Amino acid sequence: MARLTDFLADIDLSELEDYILSHGKPVSYSRGESLVQPGEVCPYFGLVKSGYFKYTALNSKAQEVVGAFVFEGDIVTDFAYSFLFGEPTTVAITAGCDSEIIRMPIAAVRRHLSETHPQFIAEVSAHLLKEAYRRYLTLLVKTPAERYHDLLSRHTDIVNQIPLQEIASFLGVSRRQLHRIRESESLS
Repeated sequence: MARLTDFLADIDLSELEDYILSHGKPVSYSRGESLVQPGEVCPYFGLVKSGYFKYTALNSKAQEVVGAFVFEGDIVTDFAYSFLFGEPTTVAITAGCDSEIIRMPIAAVRRHLSETHPQFIAEVSAHLLKEAYRRYLTLLVKTPAERYHDLLSRHTDIVNQIPLQEIASFLGVSRRQLHRIRESESLS
């Protein structure tokens, strides 16, 4: 499945995923339950077994804005602050539906990676920067309709998995604007 946030797509994660599967603990999250809240250091590194998680932040109007989604087979953690620097996160990572992950303490994953793949943090940092720049440029040069089309081409069944309000937020448009985009696509 294509990942929406694919900064890890070029890194071979199979050994890390095997390690998490064999040493991690399965944990279920109910819809709306958080892995971490802003201001906390994310304590876990997980592999999504079912469901999805969304990364959100509050805008200046205290409205929730969706920055990313992770689905089955994806890694869920706060890479940018908690994993890389051990600092409090600026986002909430919340189950978008009833979900299950195999999780481990971040410290244990860091120890394992320092022994088996010492360049992992440098690789993740580089790919995270590349993904952030790609998303930034996409917002600058593509219209909301083009971003929606790209989203559907990368993840065809997203509209069946995620509420439209969350998709609109991810695209940086209002729900009404997304409705208009979808309506014009169906007329084409």
